[in-house]
Amino acid sequence: MMLDLTRTFLELGDATSRNLEFSHREDVFVSYGEETITETNLLEIRRRHPQLVRVRTFPKRKEATNGADWEWHLVGRKRTLKMRVQAKRVQSNGVLKVWHKVKSSCRQQRCLLIESARATCMKPVYCIYCTDPQRHVWKREKTPSGFRGFDTGCLLAGAEDVPHTTTRLDEVEEKCWPWHHLFTPGAMVLKELDALALDAGEFEQFILIRQPHQPLVMEGKAMEPSDILGWNAPTVDDLNEDTGRLFDRTGVWETTQEDLARLEPDRDAGSGVAQSAGERLREPGMRWMMVMDVRGNAESDK
Repeated sequence: MMLDLTRTFLELGDATSRNLEFSHREDVFVSYGEETITETNLLEIRRRHPQLVRVRTFPKRKEATNGADWEWHLVGRKRTLKMRVQAKRVQSNGVLKVWHKVKSSCRQQRCLLIESARATCMKPVYCIYCTDPQRHVWKREKTPSGFRGFDTGCLLAGAEDVPHTTTRLDEVEEKCWPWHHLFTPGAMVLKELDALALDAGEFEQFILIRQPHQPLVMEGKAMEPSDILGWNAPTVDDLNEDTGRLFDRTGVWETTQEDLARLEPDRDAGSGVAQSAGERLREPGMRWMMVMDVRGNAESDK
């Protein structure tokens, strides 16, 4: 089941990259903005995984006063990763504009994102939409005959690792992870998964062809997070069990009954939690909330 989620996020990252690159053509004349990209991906995630994903969209009333437009909750058996996320698109001229002043407060969006996330014990994150020509680290590699290469067009980075002076993706790309790594089992996240056999539908047919990250374990000893290229986010293994791996624990909570209730908004307990979350997110101008069940199931855990 988690491999299905990995595949979905891999394919959506690929589609985001290719669509954004196509929109940059001078003969296209179609805007492909951050909100459009986010809503398109949310719709597809929800469509493909109706039993695992809950999405709430709130009316756009004003610019977010907490620096974020998206809240993620990845609910595992033991732990839940909670993130405040701001989407950023690399523009056609290659500019990544992190510096942004929120009109209502005249404060920097990045500062508000970090402060609001800290106040709620969440991880402040940028989700960066980009094209293959704009990337240097996470580029699509040449693939063997019979395999298709995938673009990694949705990169996640801790907001504290992205200075407000950032204007180019290559200034922070080594701090990023493709978003499908969040759902990839730890043994597979050691290498980038970027090619899939064209004549096979099974995820196991992925070919591991490059390893831009340092190993998470070297000579039997876990490495410090600072030694690892990119955001050393928890994997689904880390959220479901005690792996002994060192990972960034910012925004990682012990899973509570409230987290579990959030997965079932149609039940009485879940309805109350959903209503409370809606009231909490509407006021600061948040647009979306995504809750994902990454606990796995009996069959996939055997």
